Amino acid sequence: MRRTVWALLLCLLAVSAGLVWYPYLSAERVSTPFEAAELLQQAGEEPVRFRSSEVDPDTVYRALEARWPYAFALHATVRANKTTDLRVEVSRPGRQAQAKAYAAALAADCITEDMTAEQKLRALHDALVRMCEYDVDTEQQEQPDGSTAPFSADGALLDHRAVCAGYGRAYAMLCDAAGIPAVYVASEQMNHGWNAVRLDGRTWFIDCTFDDPVPDRGQYVSEEFFLVNAAQLAETHEWDRVFCEQALDSLGEERVPKAENGPENLFKNFLKFFSKKC
Repeated sequence: MRRTVWALLLCLLAVSAGLVWYPYLSAERVSTPFEAAELLQQAGEEPVRFRSSEVDPDTVYRALEARWPYAFALHATVRANKTTDLRVEVSRPGRQAQAKAYAAALAADCITEDMTAEQKLRALHDALVRMCEYDVDTEQQEQPDGSTAPFSADGALLDHRAVCAGYGRAYAMLCDAAGIPAVYVASEQMNHGWNAVRLDGRTWFIDCTFDDPVPDRGQYVSEEFFLVNAAQLAETHEWDRVFCEQALDSLGEERVPKAENGPENLFKNFLKFFSKKC
């Protein structure tokens, strides 16, 4: 009888501990905001649970914004068990899916397999500048809504009108379609955005917005801000250089999957063992 009572008490203790600690121990482990961003990209609009000490929602948003050419909102739920749930909500998912399909078709039409990476980047840059017109009306609004089309790739690619965020996200989407890793660089200092790529291990910048004259001049394309280095860009632009380089680094990294015998799985197996005993 005593053994049965003790076994029941032990089971209750194990279950109680599991309810408190299992969500924390089973949460995704990340060491950089870019790892968190990659997991959110893979999850789509499903929530992902992280340990609160390992993620800052604002920094994860910046990392996802740099890597992912979509307009989105990031929702964060901080829990008492020291975990944080992050969930991505894509703005106008249907239109952004159309923009991605259009980017793939445009890239296929603009580039050929025998082109160098620089030639591909130039062809995509020129095509975007020629087709898109800078949206002065949106830029002049006192409090513009950053989730609307001019701030995203669908504004640039489908409506052919965008502000800098729309140009930058559209160009990142075109580069992705061409198989060239690129990031979107958002500058809080300038309230402006553009792109960065790596060629032969060196970082280069492309600002399609600044290369599209206002008022629009039709087929004319400037190349003043096409593939410029950091020193050249710094004459006119301000940005977080360290974060930009980290974003580019993250495009070539692969996350290491959780170990089967990691602490969260050991604890899970421990709970299964006692649940069978109970």
